[in-house]
Amino acid sequence: MLKKMGLAVLALALLAAACGGDGGGGLDAAAQAKADEIKTELMADTSAENPFADEAAASCFADGLVGEFGVDRINELDSGAGVEEGFANMTAAEQETVADLAMDCIDFQGIIKEQMAASGLPEEQATCVADALNDDVLKALFLAQIRGEDPTENEALMTAVLSCLTG
Repeated sequence: MLKKMGLAVLALALLAAACGGDGGGGLDAAAQAKADEIKTELMADTSAENPFADEAAASCFADGLVGEFGVDRINELDSGAGVEEGFANMTAAEQETVADLAMDCIDFQGIIKEQMAASGLPEEQATCVADALNDDVLKALFLAQIRGEDPTENEALMTAVLSCLTG
C-alpha cells in the first residue's frame, strides 16, 4: 500500500517537473502559468492513492517545483523516457529537494492512516502505524522509491508495522 502511494507520488512528481518554470515564492506570470499547469496535472488523478488530489497540496508542490528547479533544469530532466529515467537523471541533492517539497506539502501520515483504515485495518492499528512513521522515516521511504530502491526494506517501517499489528 505504501509502495503504491509512493509510485503515484513519484509519477506525478516527474510529470510536474516536466512542465515547470523558474521563480520562487513570488512566481512571475510565466512561471505561475507553468505551476498552474503542473497543479492541473497533479490533480487529474482523483484516486485515493494520489496525495496531490487536494488543491492546496498540488499548488504547494507545483509552486515549489517551479521555484526550485527552473525551466532549464526541468526540461533537461524530461527525456521522454518515463518517470524512472527522470529521477535517475537527478542528482542526489535534487532528489532530496523533491522529497523535501513533498514532505512540506503533503500530510503523508494522514494519508497512510486513511488508506490503512480504508483497507480494513482497525483504526487503532492504522493510527499506530501512521504515528510511528515520523518525517525522517517518511522521507527515507519517499527517497527509496524515487531512487529505485524497495521502500518496504526500511527497517523503521517494518518495526512500526510489526509493533502496531502484534502489540
